[in-house]
Formats: sequence, structure tokens, C-alpha cells
Amino acid sequence: MNHWLLVLFSILISISISGILKFIFNRYFINSKPAHYKLPPSPLSIPVISNLLWRGRISPSDHHPILNKLHAKLGPIITIYLGSRPVIFIADRFLAHKALIQNGAVFANRPPPSATQKIVSSNQRNVSLASYGPTWRLLRRNLTENFLHPSRAKSFSHSRRWVLQILMNRLESQEKSAQPVRIREHLQYAMFCLLVVMCFGDNVDETQIKQIEEVQRRTFLSFKRFNILNIWPRMTKIVMRRRWEEFYQLRKCQQDLSVSLIRARKNLQEEERENNGNEASPCRILC
Repeated sequence: MNHWLLVLFSILISISISGILKFIFNRYFINSKPAHYKLPPSPLSIPVISNLLWRGRISPSDHHPILNKLHAKLGPIITIYLGSRPVIFIADRFLAHKALIQNGAVFANRPPPSATQKIVSSNQRNVSLASYGPTWRLLRRNLTENFLHPSRAKSFSHSRRWVLQILMNRLESQEKSAQPVRIREHLQYAMFCLLVVMCFGDNVDETQIKQIEEVQRRTFLSFKRFNILNIWPRMTKIVMRRRWEEFYQLRKCQQDLSVSLIRARKNLQEEERENNGNEASPCRILC
């Protein structure tokens, strides 16, 4: 393993040196400047090396403190190169409105997914990573009409009562044990239970919910660990083979849990159609 890390480090150093030399050569020895887009300001960086470092530092769990410092220094809109891709971060609500509302058609699509994102999203087949088009519109309609629309609030009343009872039972149990009651932990668990039941239906029990919670927690905590796999997928599949295997295993756990619940929900809907004359309850499966 140490040998492979040394080889990878040598390759990265070579690429960095070649990138720096190319930058200097293009800047000072070539008169014709290549056409390029004018991007917002970005922090000083070393080609390749800084890109890899930023990819390791920026993650959904702890990116706000880093971005706040950069925005304070560089302004409300900045560019950070994550790998080979420039990513724009906007901190001003007026600029965000101008970009996403007034020029919504320009920014409607999404950038190509990374290697791990492609696997996690089943090749961009979820609402947060799907490309702008028919699939995304179908997923969005399912989300807004069957999940978030105010008219659906009544259909989840039984689920809300069930989750409220779980919350009260957990609070009473901890209070009787004479231990400090951690309200935040119990509220988070209750909200997670509600989301799972809204997605997969009322036939999900607490054991299955805890299994889903465990897999999701492992996924979020492993984000940084697996993010390095996106730097150079062809190389990391050789050098970091065990980490890729760990990633595939975690993804398999997610799929096994989700697919079994989706199939159970579909079977229940088919039974309801047969009993109610082809009229089933609203679909609750969220893709």
C-alpha cells in the first residue's frame, strides 16, 4: 500500500509541476490568450494540488465556516476549483435571486456527477442529481404533488400521531431513568421516523427505521472518506481498491433496505386496488 501511495504522490507532483510550467508558459511566452470565461474571484491556489486540497476540505457537513471566511475576504460570489471543475458559491440573496429566478433557464441544469454521485444516485435518477429534463420533471412532480403539497397533509395525520407517540414514549422512558433528557436527539429521531413513513408508508416498523438511520448515518459520516475516490477514479480503483469495496458495500446496504420497503409498499397498494376496486391510497414512495 505504501508503494502505491508513493507512486500516486509522484504522479500528482509531476502533474502539478507540468500544470505550473504550462501556466507560466501560456502567461509569459504566448501572445495569443486562449478564450476563457470570466469567473468570480477565487483564493490563490497551486494548480492540481490546491484543487485536490479543496475537494478534501469542502463537504456538505462542514463547508459553511470555510466559505464564510472566503466570502468575507473575496466578496459575495466566489469560485473554488474542486478537482477539474470550477464551482461558484453565492452568499448574497439578491445575486442568488438574479441567477436562479431571473435567469433560471440558464442555470436549470446540473453539472455532471462525480463517480461516487453517479453510483449513489443510480446514474442521476433522483430529484437532487437528475439532469434537467423529463426524468427530473417527473421526480419533481412526484415530490411536490404526492409529498409536499398542502392537500396531502391530511393523509399523513395517522403517521404524525404515530410519530408523536414514539417521541412521548422516548421522553418518558428517559425521564424515568433519572438521566438528563436530550430533547434534540429525540426530536431528530422523531422527524426522521416521520420522513421514512411519509416515503415508504405506514407499514414500516421501528426496527426498519433504525436500520435506515444507521445506514444513512454511516453514509454521511463517510462522505469525506469516499470523496477522495472522485479525484481520479481510474487510478483510485487500483490504489484504493478496498475503499471502493467499502463504498460499494455501503451502497448495497442502502439498496437492499430501500428496495425491500418499496416492494412491500407496491404489494400493499396492489392489494388495496383489488379490495377497493382499482382505487389505491396516494403513493408515498419518494424517489
